[in-house]
Formats: sequence, structure tokens, C-alpha cells
Amino acid sequence: MNPRTAICSVILSLGCLAIPGASLAQGASDNPSVTGQLNDAKAIVVKIKKDAIQMQSYAQTTGLSWQTHSAALEKIKADVNTLQENMRGLQSHRTVASPWQQDAIDRITGFANDLATNMNASIDRLNKSKSRPTAPPYPEYLKANTRIVSDLADEIDATIDYGQSKAKLDALGQQLDSSAK
Repeated sequence: MNPRTAICSVILSLGCLAIPGASLAQGASDNPSVTGQLNDAKAIVVKIKKDAIQMQSYAQTTGLSWQTHSAALEKIKADVNTLQENMRGLQSHRTVASPWQQDAIDRITGFANDLATNMNASIDRLNKSKSRPTAPPYPEYLKANTRIVSDLADEIDATIDYGQSKAKLDALGQQLDSSAK
């Protein structure tokens, strides 16, 4: 469990202890469609991250043609476009999501938009320097893609972990409430 997830779990646990009934009301409004779309996004982001890391290594390899770079970028761009479709689906469920899911959608969509913007800038940069595909600032764009997609993956993982922890705490809260009656 990463530190962000641990902190979220501790905060949620403390909140549930302070106001036991609050977790039950909140849990009822969690939208399972959002969870499903987050899991779908996670699978897409895993592919993008793998390809972005490989692409970053291309910038350190001399002798690869600009066409090799372009083909790899186009593959990533297709996955980023699929991710953007997923983000539109998440946004369409935002109004029926719980407050914590709405916050997560906003954070995750922000990262996905940053990735799409930087991916387009990477392609533009490559197109401007076809004779020297590894010349600066192109490698910096590739590093940024890797950093952004890593941050996006961490955010999605933390959100999914938080949702799972929250569901477990909600179930325990229900057990406590039913045993207290």
C-alpha cells in the first residue's frame, strides 16, 4: 500500500469512528459504474505506462529513425484517445457519483488531460525535428509523458484502494450497528 492510500484509509477510519452513521449514508451513494470505469481506465493506463517507458528509452538510443518514434507515439496516442473516451464516461457519471468519487474523477481527469496535451506536444516536437528525433527538447516531452502517466496510475490505484477500504469499513460499520441493536 502506498503512503497516499494509507493516509486516505486512516482518515476514513477516523471519520467513521467519529461519526459511525455517516459512513453508511455515504456508502449508499457510491456509484458502482464509476468504480467499473476506474478499473477500465487502470487497464488502459498500464498499457500507456509500459509504452511510455519504452518510448523514453528510444530517446536515449541513437540510430532509430523518426518513423520508429512516430509509430510508437501513434500507438500511445491511440491508447490515450481510448483513455479520453473513458474519461468522458467518468465525467458523464460525475453528477450521480458520491462526493469522494466526484473529487477522484476531477483529479484523474486532470491527469488524463495533461497526458493528452503532452502527448500531442511530443508528436508536434517530433514532426519538427524528423532529421534529429532525439534532439532536445523531445526527450523532455517523453520524460514528462512517463511522469504524468505514472502519476495518473498512482492516482487511479489510490482511488480504487480507497474505494475498497471504504467498502470494507462500511460493511464493518453495518456489522457494528446490527450487533449494537
